[in-house]
Amino acid sequence: MKLLVTGGTGFIGSHLAEEGRRRGAEVVVLGLTDRPEEQANAALLSRMGAEVVSGSITDADLCRRAARGATHIFHLAVAMREGGKSDDFFESINLDGTRHLLQAATAERVERFVYCSTIGIYGHRAPGITTEDSPLSPGNIYERTKVTAERLVRDFGDNCALPVVILRPADVYGPRDQRLLKMFKGVSRGRFPLFGAGSGRRHMVYVDDVVSAFFKACDRPEAVGEGVIVAGPGSCTLRELIDEVTAATGSARYGIRLPLAPMLALAAVVEDVSAALAIDPPIYRRRMDFFHSDSEFDTSRARRVLAWEPKVDLREGIRRTLEDYRSRGDLN
Repeated sequence: MKLLVTGGTGFIGSHLAEEGRRRGAEVVVLGLTDRPEEQANAALLSRMGAEVVSGSITDADLCRRAARGATHIFHLAVAMREGGKSDDFFESINLDGTRHLLQAATAERVERFVYCSTIGIYGHRAPGITTEDSPLSPGNIYERTKVTAERLVRDFGDNCALPVVILRPADVYGPRDQRLLKMFKGVSRGRFPLFGAGSGRRHMVYVDDVVSAFFKACDRPEAVGEGVIVAGPGSCTLRELIDEVTAATGSARYGIRLPLAPMLALAAVVEDVSAALAIDPPIYRRRMDFFHSDSEFDTSRARRVLAWEPKVDLREGIRRTLEDYRSRGDLN
């Protein structure tokens, strides 16, 4: 197995590349190395024997070179949380970049192309339990480009005989996760701001379970052509998530509760002004969606098609994540 992982210097991608090396695969990582965490992940993977290629999937020639000889491709490189960026920025990475990878995969006749999509395509406030057949409701440019990219992946699967699988992970967390690190830091210091009541449901999934789903997608013929939700053993409210982190850190209290509605309005204004000034906004709508989301997911298709099920519950996942943060000094 020769595995190419795009976005491999990121959170999920680095875990996939790490597992590939553990399984004895030849691993090529294509990703950015601009941020300290990306540089640290690149160094870790290099020590494990992976080949790290620094660059962007917007470079078609680089994609072809990185994919040379690959038997499997995990495509995770994405423009996701970049606030204040134009639609063209997201489209150049999430659509044009994906097309470059699909073309390279077709030329190399890879055995499996696994595309990492998102549950965000269903919207952030989906009533009831969401399945793969639920209506799509993308709410921002990131989610809209993911919907279009899924169609692109399916087109290559249908028209180019490319064996594709689409995975839609829920809220992924675990060691090296930079997003939840902010919550862990705030809670451990008793200074985390909870905007709103925290009553909306979230469906977390531990990173090791996501990694398992990707490799299952490589092995199961039934997975080809499927779009599959990958979520943890159960959902929780945001407040329950915060309470688990509070208990794990031993903090006396998580912080302070603040009204949500004014922050949603402020985020919209700040994002629009920052876009006009061509600067990164300090707060933006997608960041506030963390406090506003309400969704729960059915994983029966993943169990049936991938022969997969999540192993790590929320309490154990929080414990492992906290242990990793502490070992790295991230909470200091």
